Amino acid sequence: MESDEAYEALLKTAIEKNFNLFAEYLKNSEPIEINLTPLPLVEYLSSVVVSQQLSTKAAKTIWSRAYPIINAHTNYQNLETELRSAGLSKSKANYVIGLIKNLNLSSLKRSDLKELSNIEFEELLISNKGIGPWSVHMTRIFFLGDRDVIPINDLGIKHAHEYFFSEHEMTEKFYEPFGPWRTYLSLLMWKSLS
Repeated sequence: MESDEAYEALLKTAIEKNFNLFAEYLKNSEPIEINLTPLPLVEYLSSVVVSQQLSTKAAKTIWSRAYPIINAHTNYQNLETELRSAGLSKSKANYVIGLIKNLNLSSLKRSDLKELSNIEFEELLISNKGIGPWSVHMTRIFFLGDRDVIPINDLGIKHAHEYFFSEHEMTEKFYEPFGPWRTYLSLLMWKSLS
């Protein structure tokens, strides 16, 4: 299984690089799977917009109220009001409405997106208001299942980096030795925070 291969490779890299604290954490952990979202692209991106700059708990609560509205939308006139009543800010509500109205996005299938280069994929997503680099990373991980993503601008990753690798500057270059398994590294780093 890919998760087992990733786990072994990450442990080997941690040992070779003398990242002792992280190696010890891995030895006490299990391989971890990438759990792909079952949501269509527009709904998934909407969930990412909802969760931006929120705690996981707050994001889940607001999403549980917003998702039925997004899933059943038929009238754009009342959509902003309904999303606001579910807990979204005015700007987030408008970002979600923009995603829903983007017929190009809603026509794309996962298989279409997997054929795009990382740059093409990023350009496609960032052309939508409310979608930035963090949202692109989350979508590459949880929608496409890309195994080599390290979202260094993610707050959880920053906290885990400070704990495991505090003597090293947090840069893309620092994480290169963990490729092509950086998504699994990300998942394990997030898990260490719970």
